[in-house]
Amino acid sequence: MTTTTVRAMSTGSVVTTGAGARARGARARRLVHRGYPSNGRRATTTTGALKDGERVTLHYKMSLADGTVIDDTRSEARQGQAVTITMGDGSLFPKISDALSDMSEGEKKKVVLLAADAFGARDDAKVQRLPLSPEEAESMKSQVQVGQLVQLPDGSRALCLALDADSLTLDMNHPLAGQDLTFDLELVEVSEGLKIFGTPMVQLKM
Repeated sequence: MTTTTVRAMSTGSVVTTGAGARARGARARRLVHRGYPSNGRRATTTTGALKDGERVTLHYKMSLADGTVIDDTRSEARQGQAVTITMGDGSLFPKISDALSDMSEGEKKKVVLLAADAFGARDDAKVQRLPLSPEEAESMKSQVQVGQLVQLPDGSRALCLALDADSLTLDMNHPLAGQDLTFDLELVEVSEGLKIFGTPMVQLKM
């Protein structure tokens, strides 16, 4: 994806825009380094509750309440590739982690998350109108379009709702805020995670 960096608002902040970004296609892929035991072979775990530090490979499909599919690891866009995560690293919604913890390899499960357990409720206070000078507004119009996601200086993203002669209006809610989500999970494989001096190590996502 090509990006354009714009220094345009009166505050002097930098806004980066990504061409072709879609508000409802936002998702995070969190993969960590693959860990192997000292014999160089990956150990697998097939029974018992999953433990923090163990690596799980899974397929999932994430859908809205109306059935609209937002993300699917088996889709052409994702090249049908399963994802691998480490239990306990904070990259999963807690209820998804709980659902996976007692699954076995090959097992499938459907999990419904209310908005409060997913990306949270929408917050009207996160819709902000930022003042622009005439010069800044003109520069913005050549680079930002209404309906486009823009990347803010802190790395977060916001949806452009309006761009006028003297202001830029951004929605800083997550694109899926306020949405109940359904996850269809399939646990493909469980393997031993990274260990340091024989102790499982979890790389926390802060």
